[in-house]
This record gives sequence, C-alpha cells and structure tokens, in this order.
Amino acid sequence: DIRKQLPDIPILALTATATPEVVDDIQERLLFREKNVFRMSFERKNLNYIVRSTENKEGELLHILARVEGSAIVYVRNRDKTREIAKLLTEHGISASFYHAGLDTRDKDKRQLQWTEGTLRVIVATNAFGMGIDKADVRFVVHYNLCDSLEAYYQEAGRAGRDGADAECILLYNSSDVTTAKFLINNASENEELDPEARETIRRQDMERLAIMVGYCKTKDCLRGYILEYFGQKHPDH
Repeated sequence: DIRKQLPDIPILALTATATPEVVDDIQERLLFREKNVFRMSFERKNLNYIVRSTENKEGELLHILARVEGSAIVYVRNRDKTREIAKLLTEHGISASFYHAGLDTRDKDKRQLQWTEGTLRVIVATNAFGMGIDKADVRFVVHYNLCDSLEAYYQEAGRAGRDGADAECILLYNSSDVTTAKFLINNASENEELDPEARETIRRQDMERLAIMVGYCKTKDCLRGYILEYFGQKHPDH
C-alpha cells in the first residue's frame, strides 16, 4: 500500500535478521523495481556458540555462572520463570533480578539501570528485555528455554560481547523443551480470529521454525556455520 500511495518516494527496508527468502519477500511486497540489497555479515567472531544438553538446567546454570565471570542475561520462556530463576541465583549468592513486560515502567527502568551499572550481575528476563539495551560488556547470554526461531535466538544471543571481547552464547536444551514448544504452537490463542486455513498456515510455519531450532541443538557440525548457512552466508572456514 505504501508504494501505491507514495509511488515516487524512495523506500528503505531495514531488518536485523532475515533469511534470503524473507529478503526476497520484502522486496516483492514493496514492489522494488529491481532487487537491491546491502547486507553485512552475520558472523560475530568474538561470540562462542554452545549448546548444553542437560536434564538439570538449574544445576547447569549455576555451574556456568560459577565458571564464567562477568555480566549476563538469562532468557526464560515466561514471567513466573523469571522470578523463580532470579530467586535461585540470589539464594546461591549471585546478584540477580528479574524483568518482564508485566512490571511497571519504574521497576523496569530501575532494574535495567542496576544491571547496566553493574550493581546486578545477572538479569533474568523474558524476550521483553532487549530493545534499547546499551551494555557493551555482557560476557554471556544463557537461554534457559528453547527459542521459537533461530532468528529470535540470534538476536537475543547477539546482545553478548558488543565490546568486541570474547563472549559466550549458551543454550540449555532437553527433550521436554520440544514437547512444551509443540504444545504452545498447537494451542496458540493469539490467532483465534483468523480463519482455519490461515491458522493452519501459521501453525505449520511455526513448526518449521521449531524444527530448525531443534536442528541447531542437535547438530554435530559447527554451530556458527549452522547459523550462517541459515541466513544464506557461507562459513569462511568451510
């Protein structure tokens, strides 16, 4: 619609993460006269990608925090889990607090400031924590639960190491993650206003994204290479 309303105005479409298919779709929907893409590398050489398969995520998280120094973000799936994990960390002598969209603005600003200034070492958060973060020295990002897509994982993990120093992106994984994710996809309520065919299309797409995310957790190949290949970029060492 915007192209039809403003036919002679230049249009610039920006995105942080997009597969080659999405890039093509954006250009088609905006009626580009010819394909014209400026793309930076998806590779962040200072980030180390790690998947830990474990049935004891609490113990593994505590082990990681004892082993790796510095500021951290722990991403979890829901609001209750933010409180639960922040309480666990505090009980083990780790300065931590929780963050989610249900907090009032004053609480959110206070906790983000404490974490940014280093008063809090760890912020345990839902994906509501992300936009506007300006902290360069995050040494590691831990995903306690499986992300809905590799795009979401890449963006959230990418909040580590923005100062260029080495940082770790760690995903804790077990088989129950897949069961939970499938249940949430099959019982999604936010698409109830759509017709059955549209809901099924969305459900199928979500399942495809989940399969790609599970593939990331299970691959025996290079995790960095898996991410780069997904976004249409060859790993320089391959």
